[in-house]
Amino acid sequence: MPILVSAHRIPHILRCQTLEVQEVRLRVLRLVSAASCKQILENLHRLIEKLPILHPDSRHTLTLFTILVFLIQLVLAMIPAVSPCYGLDDGHLLDLEQAFQNALANNPVMTQALASRKKAGFNVNRSISAFLPKVNIEAGIARSNNPVMVFGSKLDQTAFTRQDFAVDRLNDPDYRDNWQARIVMIQPLFNQGSEYIGYKTSVLAEDISGLGITQAGQAVLFMVEKAYCQALLAKENVAVLEAAVKTAAAHERLSRMRFESGLVLKSDVLSADVQKTSVERQLFKARNDFLVAIAALDKAMGVSQDKTWDLKMLDSESQDAGLLDSWLKLAQKHRPEILMAKDELRMAEYGHKQALFSFLPSFNLQGVYQQDRQTFADFGGDSWSFMATMSMNLFNGFGDRARISAASAETERKAAKVKEVEDSIELEVRKAFYGFQTAIKQLRIMHKAVRQAVESQRILRNRYENGLALMVELLAADTNVRETKLSEAKARFDARLAWSRLRWKAGILGRDVLSTVIDAAGSSGH
Repeated sequence: MPILVSAHRIPHILRCQTLEVQEVRLRVLRLVSAASCKQILENLHRLIEKLPILHPDSRHTLTLFTILVFLIQLVLAMIPAVSPCYGLDDGHLLDLEQAFQNALANNPVMTQALASRKKAGFNVNRSISAFLPKVNIEAGIARSNNPVMVFGSKLDQTAFTRQDFAVDRLNDPDYRDNWQARIVMIQPLFNQGSEYIGYKTSVLAEDISGLGITQAGQAVLFMVEKAYCQALLAKENVAVLEAAVKTAAAHERLSRMRFESGLVLKSDVLSADVQKTSVERQLFKARNDFLVAIAALDKAMGVSQDKTWDLKMLDSESQDAGLLDSWLKLAQKHRPEILMAKDELRMAEYGHKQALFSFLPSFNLQGVYQQDRQTFADFGGDSWSFMATMSMNLFNGFGDRARISAASAETERKAAKVKEVEDSIELEVRKAFYGFQTAIKQLRIMHKAVRQAVESQRILRNRYENGLALMVELLAADTNVRETKLSEAKARFDARLAWSRLRWKAGILGRDVLSTVIDAAGSSGH
């Protein structure tokens, strides 16, 4: 038998009251985000069953099919206004470890750090080349009637004859061309220690660039974990508010039932309706916040911000901080900033040695093979030479002593910087350690607060049902449960993030995965 609805009641059915329209709107949003036609039809059928039905004796009627078609059109009209990214049914499963791998592979900060490491590796190769011989080819042409040059050119070209000893030819020779080609090889032996010091400083620079990867990588990993936690928190906020909407709807129905029974005033219904509308508004904002949080996670990983993920939950309560001293020792051993400052100090010390070595002599070997000819096509003479050279700085206008003093001052500055970095990092570790302890304590307090709020809500609901409590008290309890659960979720992820921050400040966040990245970058740079 078809279900009939009076036509003159259709405007009332579609408008209902603010309460009923909000409920329909929420359900439509859920249908759209689920992206399932079967589920849409099933839920629409349940909605229609809740509409006010009149007796079948009215002249103007609409069948159930007509109303169903109207509601389906309503859903299709609302689909463009709803973001398709909220439903993560089609999203990829993502855990924190995979998020780390994505970030290390795609984040532009890591790309810059890896490129710096490669550059430093090639600079080491360049410094090694200072120990190897240098071979160059030199070529040139000269045309002159200078007696000395003409005399030497003839000798080099093996073209000198007895007639060339004539006084007229010696004093007033004709113009002569000399095409000359030379192969020159220089083997450095010792040049005031520049080769050795250049190599040692380049190795230290490569080590600093590797530590730079660790520094950038740990910052990126913490940023990714923070974005991951914020996305999980946003997702949990949506779940809490969805439950709060259901509770508010249940309490609104309860107040309406009691009002229709004449047990309470209409103000109870209106107050419950306002409460539900307020929670729905928070829910809409929470859903959009979740989409923004997912986009922020995509950005931290260096992937397209259109991607959606089904995030795996994190453990937030099983960590044990242990003793502060152990974390301070870990930081002194592993923090890249401390190790970089120490490497910079060693570089300054090598700079001081280089200034001292400027007073030492330089030794080099040199070999030359030379060809000379009068024309380019003719063969002339060739010769070779081998020599050892030495040069020594005797006086350079006191510039060398000023250089030594400047290098000594730079060494003192770098030593003071090491102390400053160590003190700053110690403070960071202490702050992170106590921050983690505070976060764990707050989380335990919030667990207890949620239990208390839920129990208080249950008691007040029972009292309201029996006419022993006011609606305003029950609504206050609802608000308390909602806010307490939201605070508990935030405390849970704050605890997880505090644990990650402590490991970051101690220099051990993601050490295993970062060591693999550094080794790969080092091998590609040589």
